Amino acid sequence: MPRPSCRRAAGLLSVTAALALTGCSDGSAEDAAASSAPPADGGPAAVALVEPGHLTVCSESNYPPFEMAQGGEMVGLDMDLGREIAEDLGVEMKNVTLAFESIQSGAALDTGQCDVAISALSITEERQTVMDFSDPYYDNELGLVTDGEDGVGSIAGARDEQVRVGVMQGTVGETQARELGLNAVQFEDATTLFTGLSTGSVDAVLDDVTAIAQHAEDDPDFVVQETAALDDRLGVAVKKGDEAMLRAVDTTLDRIEEDGTLEQIVEQWIPVQEN
Repeated sequence: MPRPSCRRAAGLLSVTAALALTGCSDGSAEDAAASSAPPADGGPAAVALVEPGHLTVCSESNYPPFEMAQGGEMVGLDMDLGREIAEDLGVEMKNVTLAFESIQSGAALDTGQCDVAISALSITEERQTVMDFSDPYYDNELGLVTDGEDGVGSIAGARDEQVRVGVMQGTVGETQARELGLNAVQFEDATTLFTGLSTGSVDAVLDDVTAIAQHAEDDPDFVVQETAALDDRLGVAVKKGDEAMLRAVDTTLDRIEEDGTLEQIVEQWIPVQEN
């Protein structure tokens, strides 16, 4: 089951018994260099910021439970994590929502649209060529979900039958679908991905189990047919070579692991059960 990263908080994601039964700133790099946050007590050296007094966090607009709009503001696990980093830097967090492709490609960081990207980003070798990652803060796994009990029953079945499997562009789900030989259909974001499943544009969806569980709360007809373990660790991304920001992020991750804050954040947004 998906879980907080093994070096961090305890607790496992329960895909839930119900599921089992139902199946931005426009600043340039020069502008960013001119602005810096003061170091936290005993923390890392001052870091350059895109906007004075703010830690600008890039995220997708709707990928619950990591980021989503609620009551006129962005909330979720990643947003709480961003606020913890900002607090340690002595600044406020500012969220900028962007297309996931611009985040995962490193373009948003390279063009100074944000200081960090916190958007359920899986740490992959390809992404590490264009951005630097913090220590992992969450471990995840993939799931195949259908709209109703009568859908394709397994990942192998989806491959053999060559049914249409929806994936979100630029995600580990897309990579895995390609490697598994699935008939993958790309969607730009999570909203259109799961809408495609409910309207019959695709026969199944391959996505991370955490997101599947959240969307299944909105549509009880969604059934998780199979989950697949893989090395899918989520991390905070910073611009390639920004060592000061990377140290600041890791310092916060160390703190919230040690004082239990990370466990509290995960338990707030993701159903967990004690071992």
